[in-house]
Amino acid sequence: MSQPPPPPDQPPSGGFGAPQEPPQGQPSYGYPQQPGTPPPPPPQPPQAPAAPPGVPQTPPPSPPASQPGYGYPQQPGQQPGYGYPQQPGQPGGFGAPTPPPPQGPYAQQPGMYPSYDTSGGMPGGGGGGRSNSKVIGIVAAVVAVLLVAGGGVFFLTKDDGKKDEAKGDDKANEQSDGPQKPKSTKGSQIVDWDAPTVKDITTVSGNWATDKVFAKPSLRKLVVQDLDSGKKTDVPLRGNVCAASNNMTKDHKIALVVQETISNSADCTRMVIVDLDAKKIAWDKTMPNADTRSNENVAISGDTVASAWIGGSAGYKISSGKKLWEAKPSDCRDKGYQGGKSLVAVVECGSDYDKPQVSVQKLDPDTGKATWKYEPPKGVKNVRVASTDPLVLVVGAGDELTSDVMAISDDKKLQSKISLGERYNKPCELEVNACYAMAVGPDTIYLTTTQHTEPSADGSARTNDVMAFDISTGKPKWKSAAGKNREIIPFRMEGGHILAYKLPPYDAGGQIVSLDPKDGKQTKLLQMPRSEVGQGEQAFSVSPDSVDQPLLFENGRFFLSDNLVSDREPSDGEVPKLAAGFGPK
Repeated sequence: MSQPPPPPDQPPSGGFGAPQEPPQGQPSYGYPQQPGTPPPPPPQPPQAPAAPPGVPQTPPPSPPASQPGYGYPQQPGQQPGYGYPQQPGQPGGFGAPTPPPPQGPYAQQPGMYPSYDTSGGMPGGGGGGRSNSKVIGIVAAVVAVLLVAGGGVFFLTKDDGKKDEAKGDDKANEQSDGPQKPKSTKGSQIVDWDAPTVKDITTVSGNWATDKVFAKPSLRKLVVQDLDSGKKTDVPLRGNVCAASNNMTKDHKIALVVQETISNSADCTRMVIVDLDAKKIAWDKTMPNADTRSNENVAISGDTVASAWIGGSAGYKISSGKKLWEAKPSDCRDKGYQGGKSLVAVVECGSDYDKPQVSVQKLDPDTGKATWKYEPPKGVKNVRVASTDPLVLVVGAGDELTSDVMAISDDKKLQSKISLGERYNKPCELEVNACYAMAVGPDTIYLTTTQHTEPSADGSARTNDVMAFDISTGKPKWKSAAGKNREIIPFRMEGGHILAYKLPPYDAGGQIVSLDPKDGKQTKLLQMPRSEVGQGEQAFSVSPDSVDQPLLFENGRFFLSDNLVSDREPSDGEVPKLAAGFGPK
């Protein structure tokens, strides 16, 4: 439960999200810069927004000879290696915004709905396949921001990133050599679910997989599919799902916040624990004072499940259903929780929604009381928790939803900081525990660069990179390229290695790869088959700057799903999809 924070510390030199001057003395793209040799400032071309990865594309034209677009290779000495942070220049104002980049050369595909970055960015070209979920996502995003910010809608417009870093992950196993390479990486589709027919925009958040089943909410039910037989089992719910836990307990129990009745206007009052092994509800209880539809947060840590909503919060013991705590009237409120090894709350105090006092607190899961508290620097008011142990935050400075990644030491010090700017993708959605497009290892944070182009035999190719940042030095350790006409998303650790999803190009399926933490070397674990538009991978809007629920890779199988379904009519006979899964043949 929340406790009032002490006066905030001052930010380190440079401030969060402060624009940086151009670096000094850099080699060509893809290599670390040489310190201390001053070059001229780089050009300021417009950024090309990401083309939809889920739609078949033709390779883009070669870059223009006169003025290269954002991300086009520069002559040696003009620009640093793409993705590497700039050397710090004159510090800018704390959280100082810059204008959004103009639209680039890649146009929206005909007939597609425009996609949006639900983490707060300006509309762009990311996303692919059936992009209904992104259209719905922007509606949900605006509503959520209006609720929390009292009518102020914030947009991400940040300058170039600078030198920063971070630390550890909840799922990392430092002793292992990483995931085992399978005998065959060739995959086939094993899950193919059509979306339910709905009359209104409907939340279907959550997806989970064990060695035996895949589970996903649908319309007023949880569907559990046996992965060997393909048989589906429906677990009926009182209403639709409002929020779903990202993880599950060791014995495969998940947590859902569910509406009280089948009405779409019903409040999100029910805490429901479902046993995936038994394919049935373990318990279902009414949460106190949960008379709201705004609940989008629930998290599991050990045997405790916690949920926070506007007006309240509560924690329960998963094994028994016993209520452990509930919020008391206070000037502070728990905005949301992140689970994992520790239970962490983001707490807001004060009545001024534009200038809340924000703190991050580690909680005793049995009592909800804070055992540890960190106060972010002044000016930070939007906080997401990417990892709880060690603690890694993704924050927004000023009016921005996302500007920096911070690693916090056990002694409550700001250990390191990465300013994302326009060089790196924003890895989180709106919720406190929704950082799905990044990974955190024992001593490293893994982010992605924004889309750029690289020369190829047939002109140029769109791509991006995974960037690894060392917590002990604040310097980039390595980068790992997605490859021609692919983009890559790191999404979690397994056995000390990084798992990443390489999105499909126009002529092939996507891939799951393992990245070596030492040098970023990639090992292919699963190759998805090529999908037609609206089918398989192509049915889902996923891009490095917009992942709206966890990417699942469990026991050699990969799963994609939507978190929202809409009442839009299918176009050209295309049936909207709810989930897809792939496994080795």
